[in-house]
Amino acid sequence: MKKGFFITLEGGEACGKSTQVRMLKEYLDKQVNHDDFLFVREPGGTPLTEEIRKLLLNYEIDKPLPMTELLLFCAARVEDVYKQILPALSQGKVVIADRFYDSTIAYQGMARGIMSSKDILSLTKKIIGGLTPNLTFYLKISPEEAFKRKSKMSEGMDRIEKEGLLFHQKVKEGYDFISNLEKDRFYILDATKSPQEIFEEIKKVLNQKIPEYFKDDLSEEKY
Repeated sequence: MKKGFFITLEGGEACGKSTQVRMLKEYLDKQVNHDDFLFVREPGGTPLTEEIRKLLLNYEIDKPLPMTELLLFCAARVEDVYKQILPALSQGKVVIADRFYDSTIAYQGMARGIMSSKDILSLTKKIIGGLTPNLTFYLKISPEEAFKRKSKMSEGMDRIEKEGLLFHQKVKEGYDFISNLEKDRFYILDATKSPQEIFEEIKKVLNQKIPEYFKDDLSEEKY
């Protein structure tokens, strides 16, 4: 049986991460081995974690305190890891996650300043049993460029996306911190490139990293 492989996509707001997740899923859904891949998002994916997601991102009546926010993200992560990610990895699947603990380090650690980035890294690794992504794509963009993009999407933004420039500058500092600390698993993408250019680069890396799962010639249309 294949060993399984854990991939995460990370980045600040308006970096194009969600677009790449969507493009990758659409591409893989057409492959003959599409069952080898599981897409998850954090928080979310189970009834409980989807409710936690609503509380974290859309609850404006009684906003959670910073420590509450951190602990809710951690609680959702425990659910995601033990109910979705680890079972899939044990079956030899490739799990592709839209955010993981790097986001907590960047947002709740560096930007919120709830506790140090190192303490958050230690906490999150304890609660998930030391699980670390095999590969992390970091879509890197300056907060200034991100804000230009955000100015065109004034509607439909969640509570965290509405934070100011200083907050998102600190988010970038958090991502830079963890990508330097655990650089062996990080692949940094220039998020100012076009979505198609970024996607082609992601496909190239996946061909190199997991050729037993990912080949650019497995479309069902060829069979």
